[in-house]
Amino acid sequence: MSNFLSSFSPFLQKYKIEVILITMALIISCISGFIFYQSYQPNQNEEILIEKEPATKIPASIMIDLAGAVNQPGVYEVTSGARLKDAIDLAAGLTVEADTNFFNRNFNLARYLTDQEKIYIPSVLEIASGFFAETPRTLDYASPINPSVNSSGSQGETLQININSATVDELDTLPGIGKITAEKIIQNRPYKSIDELSTRKIVNKSVWEKIKSQVAIN
Repeated sequence: MSNFLSSFSPFLQKYKIEVILITMALIISCISGFIFYQSYQPNQNEEILIEKEPATKIPASIMIDLAGAVNQPGVYEVTSGARLKDAIDLAAGLTVEADTNFFNRNFNLARYLTDQEKIYIPSVLEIASGFFAETPRTLDYASPINPSVNSSGSQGETLQININSATVDELDTLPGIGKITAEKIIQNRPYKSIDELSTRKIVNKSVWEKIKSQVAIN
């Protein structure tokens, strides 16, 4: 019997070595897996926290500076999401000196206000002096077509306003011309030449340069 066991001794020893090696490999794999899991877990938590953070923080209120032809100019605190109409209401509306036609054409009462924004409402006198100018887009949109407008009939040519017959509202569509200057133009009719608007000092030179291609006489 002893001889039989001794013959299998090398086989049993080899088998034990393989079992030990496999066991050690499993232990090492488990330890490596545990270490990897522990090292990965904080990064996963960090990603979750980043996803939960808000992208931007919206302030509850903003500050704006409202000046010019308003009854109560000043710095106002308004809620975030307030519109221009809200600011005008806080300032008790426009003054009688405000150029309402210019305001209605160039200011959007429905637009949102932004923090630290400066809003200036020009007066009729400031518009008449040419201190403020309208954008061509606004003028093209607002310019009326009426019997007092002359054109050569060629397609694509700019329509011109007849300064000898145009109304106050029609003259008011010209850049730099408010109601006061429009009334002044009407009071000094008739004109023999459009240049008289400049030579008779009905309008200043800067305004004249803006409107001379947009006016005509019969």
